[in-house]
Amino acid sequence: MNKNKIYFLIIFVVSIFFRFYNLDKLPSSLNWDEISHGYNAYSLLKTGHDQWGQSWPVFNFRAYGDYPTTLNLYLTIPFIYFLGLNALSLRLPAAILSLLFTVLIYLFARLILKNRNLSLITFTIASFSPWTFFPGRGVFQSNLAQFLLLLGIYLFLIKSNKKIIWIFSAMSLGLSMYSYHNTRLIAPLIATLLIFIYRSPKIKLLFFILTFTTIALPSYFNLFSSSSLARNRWVGIINPNSINLINEQRRLFTSPQFLNRVVNNKVVYFTKELTTNFILFLSPLPIFFTGSQNYQFGVPQFPLIFVYFLPFFYIGLFYCFKNMFRDKNILIIILGFFITLIPAALTVGDYPSIRLTIATPFIYLFIVYGFKMLSQKTKGYLLPLILITTLLFFLNYWQKYNQYNQDFSPSWQYGYEQVITQVKILYPKYNQ
Repeated sequence: MNKNKIYFLIIFVVSIFFRFYNLDKLPSSLNWDEISHGYNAYSLLKTGHDQWGQSWPVFNFRAYGDYPTTLNLYLTIPFIYFLGLNALSLRLPAAILSLLFTVLIYLFARLILKNRNLSLITFTIASFSPWTFFPGRGVFQSNLAQFLLLLGIYLFLIKSNKKIIWIFSAMSLGLSMYSYHNTRLIAPLIATLLIFIYRSPKIKLLFFILTFTTIALPSYFNLFSSSSLARNRWVGIINPNSINLINEQRRLFTSPQFLNRVVNNKVVYFTKELTTNFILFLSPLPIFFTGSQNYQFGVPQFPLIFVYFLPFFYIGLFYCFKNMFRDKNILIIILGFFITLIPAALTVGDYPSIRLTIATPFIYLFIVYGFKMLSQKTKGYLLPLILITTLLFFLNYWQKYNQYNQDFSPSWQYGYEQVITQVKILYPKYNQ
C-alpha cells in the first residue's frame, strides 16, 4: 500500500470516528427544528400525512410556519423505520452525508487539480474543518444540498460518453432544489454556467438539459408561492423590520424632501446591505477567527476554518482570479463560489455560516490552490505536515466542542425531554 492510500485511510478512519462518536448525545439534545423534522418524518411514515394533515408534501412542509424543503425529510424516513424515532435516526443521515461529502470533494479535487497530494490536502481540510464538521452532527438541510450540488458538478465534469452519467449529473442538480431553499436559486445558475463554459457534445447537453428541466420545472412553479416565500419574509433584506427602519430614517432626515427619498428607499437600502454582505463573506474575521455567533450553528468565538489556512485562502483566491480565463476549471470555481454566496447575501442577521455551507467546496479549493502556489511541486513533507497540524487544531476544536455541549445546551433545548421523563415517573404517584 503506497503512502497516499495510507494517508487517505488515516483521514477517513479518524473522520468516521469523530463524526459518529456519541452522535445521539453530542449535541446534548434534539433542538426544536430537529424535533419538528423527526416528528413530521415519523408522521408521514405512519399515516402518510405530516403533522398538519398534508399528504406527502412535495416542495415544502409547514413545520413551524417556516416551510422547509422536503427532500431531507424523506431521506430520514428509512432511518426512522429501521432505528425508531430517536436522536440517532435523525442525525445519522447528516453524519453519513458529511462523510460522503469529504470523499466526494477528494474526487472532485483530483479531477480539477490532477494531483493526489493536493487532493489529499483538500480531503484533510474538508474532513476536519468546523464548517463541515459541525453541521454533520445535526439535522441541517444544507448538508444534503451541499452534497447534491457538488455531485452534480463532479459528474458533469467527468469525461465520459455514458449518457447515464450526464443524466445523474442533471438529476443531482435538480434534486438539490428540493433539499434547501438556497439551491433553488443556486442550482439553475450552476447548471447554466456548466452548459456555457464547457462546450460539451450536443447530445450530452440535450440529455442534461432535458433531465434537469424535467426535475427543476415543478420547483420553479412553486418558487414564488406563499409557502416558499414564508421564511424569506423575515430573513430577507427587505422585511418588515427593514421597512420600519427606512421609514424611521426618512422621519429623522433633515435635508430637502426630494433628497430624502433619493437616499432613504428600498433600492438604496437593499444595495447597501447586499454589498456589505458580500464584503463580510470575504472577510477573514468570521471565517478564520470568530465563526458564527448563533449558538445553534457553531461553537461561539471559534473559527469556521482553522486560522493557519488564512493566508493560503487569499493567495489561492488571487491565483484563481489571475488564471480564471486560462483554465475552465478555475473559472467554474470562481464563478461557482460567487453564485453560492448570492442567496445568503440576500438575507439579514448574524454571519450565515449554515447558508454558506454550500460555498465550502470552493473555499477549500482556494486554500489548496494557495498551497499549490507555495510549492508547485507539492514536496513530500507538505502533506504530512498539514495533516498533523490540522489534526492538532481539530483536537483542540473537539475539546471546545464538548465544552460547548455543556455550556450552550439550552440552545439545543436541553432539559425539556428530561422534565417530561421525570413528569411521567411522578405522574402515577398523584391522585387523578
